[in-house]
Amino acid sequence: DANLILGRLNPDNFLGGDITLNTDAAKHAIYETCAQPLGLSLDQAAHGIIEIANAAMVNAVRLVSVQRGFDPRDFVLVAFGGAGPVHANRIADELEVPTLMIPMSPGIFSATGLLVTDLKHDFSVTMIQLEEDLDVMAVEQAFTRMVDMGVDALTKESTSPDQMHFKRTTDMRYFGQSFELTIPVPGETLSEKVLLDVLQTFHREHKRAYGFAAPDEPVEFVNFHVTAIGDISKPTLTRLEYSEQNPGTALTGNRSVYFEEVGGRNYSPIYDRHMLSRGNEIPGPAIVEERDSTTVIHPGYTAQVDDYGNLLIKKDH
Repeated sequence: DANLILGRLNPDNFLGGDITLNTDAAKHAIYETCAQPLGLSLDQAAHGIIEIANAAMVNAVRLVSVQRGFDPRDFVLVAFGGAGPVHANRIADELEVPTLMIPMSPGIFSATGLLVTDLKHDFSVTMIQLEEDLDVMAVEQAFTRMVDMGVDALTKESTSPDQMHFKRTTDMRYFGQSFELTIPVPGETLSEKVLLDVLQTFHREHKRAYGFAAPDEPVEFVNFHVTAIGDISKPTLTRLEYSEQNPGTALTGNRSVYFEEVGGRNYSPIYDRHMLSRGNEIPGPAIVEERDSTTVIHPGYTAQVDDYGNLLIKKDH
């Protein structure tokens, strides 16, 4: 785990605890198995390990974006988890993502999301039919049955009718293909007009995802889905007090940190995340620490604290 390697090589990254033995062991392992055989310094070897991890994550992002027809440059990259903010700036730079967002307490971001997400139940039925042979009534009956199942499931979870809503989708493909696209089915009744809208959306999404569309080719419906959603109350986010751009009051010290962009170690400022205020700006290189994660801001980037404490990291112009 590259995040653990960073921590072991820089004990000050941790808030409390004696990790001297772990640090020495990590240094020894990296030096003996990586640095010495390759003729590298300890810093260079550790940096190489992290770059390998970063490359794997960049490829993973491309798998769920570029290979699905989405340009990462059109999105904001949100980094969370204990290790995410350590790697995110480097990954955003590699993908040319214009804005990186680090939420407050990123280490518990997933757990927080689990507590505030709406209730959801997914239902599906397989009905492989060509568009010209589609049994609209049978499909509508299938949708109705799945909605009824969703109502029953949400009712058992004490969801009132006014908090329930349902999302209908279908998996579609050109006849002869072995892969499908999931297309939304609007409205509450599957009419001829709705079916035409679904077909047009499919052709458009196919062109976006794969670079071409074939409106004259027969289209096949494969699966039909209903997602039953029960709304729950959401907490109100705390708005931070505005402060000046200078984050000096949150500065806790300086530390020698390795950045390849500056050719090696650089004495970088260290900030306490929970002492930052709305409007603060932190130019890189810099480190922002909090109890559950560490954010690395690379040279050539600046982080700004928004109204709710998120760090918005952008490339300097």
